[in-house]
Amino acid sequence: MFRSLLYVSLAFLTPLSADGQGAIIYGANPQAGHYVRVNDIRVYYEVYGSGRPLLLMHGNGGWINDLRNQIPEFAKYFKVIAVDSRAQGLSTDSDRELSFSLMASDMAQLLDSLSVDSAYVLGWSDGGIVGLELAFKYPRKVAKLVAVGANFLPDSTALPAGMIHEMETSSFARLDSATQRDIISHSHFPERAGLIYDKLNRLDLLHPHFTLEQLHSIKVPTLVMAGDHDIIIDTHTLNLFHALPDAQLCIMPGANHGFLLGKPAIANEIIKSFLLAPHGDMK
Repeated sequence: MFRSLLYVSLAFLTPLSADGQGAIIYGANPQAGHYVRVNDIRVYYEVYGSGRPLLLMHGNGGWINDLRNQIPEFAKYFKVIAVDSRAQGLSTDSDRELSFSLMASDMAQLLDSLSVDSAYVLGWSDGGIVGLELAFKYPRKVAKLVAVGANFLPDSTALPAGMIHEMETSSFARLDSATQRDIISHSHFPERAGLIYDKLNRLDLLHPHFTLEQLHSIKVPTLVMAGDHDIIIDTHTLNLFHALPDAQLCIMPGANHGFLLGKPAIANEIIKSFLLAPHGDMK
């Protein structure tokens, strides 16, 4: 859940950002970009660095560039595989409804296509939910998981009532014409932009639905992260942490849902420490 409904429209307008080392535009870098056929779509991904594979997944309505503050740093230590989720960024869409289970299947097939038996996984918001689905359904694919700002239910225990109401009452057809034009003009698939907008809205309105028993069955070492002013309700984040049998918890002080963008230096250090530490190393 990486937005209010306003974010869905703004995500298409995220400015292209080059890192300080040169003209790399993450998410639009043909030197690092590739497509692979998975399920009924083509997934776009970019690869940077070498070493243990690290799969990076953005939030709802986003794209690879949302993780621009993580890619160059993590590429020093890992083989970073940064992905546009289906119907977002440069990855294509199909007529199927979006679900986190389907998106996890996409990622499992992507890893298979790259001959990756097991990867570290970092997912932000909706990407974190996909990470939980991967760890639940394809546990051998996930060596460690970092779930940032992820929820395991779509109800008022997880999200503010106002956000749920906004999703319940929003649709592309109800947006003002200027916003509709912006979304269409900045989409890579303008003929499907309105349909995708509504599908992304329904995804977060209706999903996910993990039971505590299902979460408890996830044995993958997991770092649960959220901001202390996150859109995910703090008690929900705590419930997620307590339900996972091999979890660590980080609540970022003075931070909202977007701290991977707003506080990248400290967030990256915490994530690297978790991923690089021997399993079970708690000091």
